[in-house]
Amino acid sequence: MKPSLQPSLLIGLALAGLLGGLAGRFFSPPPVAAAPQSADSGGRYVAVASEYMAGVSLLYVLDQVNQRLTVYEARGGAKNGQKLEFIGARNISLDSLLDGFNDESEYPFEALRKEFEQKGHEVPPATDH
Repeated sequence: MKPSLQPSLLIGLALAGLLGGLAGRFFSPPPVAAAPQSADSGGRYVAVASEYMAGVSLLYVLDQVNQRLTVYEARGGAKNGQKLEFIGARNISLDSLLDGFNDESEYPFEALRKEFEQKGHEVPPATDH
């Protein structure tokens, strides 16, 4: 003969399961979703817009001729809250000459270069840091 569960124990277990599920839902981190992005290149300039937070987007503009990156913040919403603000600019001509900076990759450039050379592949020379 199987022992039967008392109704109060059964209700307690069901309530604990329900509360555990609710706690898991409210205390777990929200899922991460990629922000919608758009990009356009008309030749000299490349522009990329990305949502930063609700109602706020960042616009990155790359001047491919002068090697400059500029960043703008765009806010939407009510007429008195809309604005386009210049955030900053940078000459990236030297940035693009680096083989790595704050590079936490599994395979840094120098290790990959040596590996390719050992296999007989031609690789570009490393730049001076």
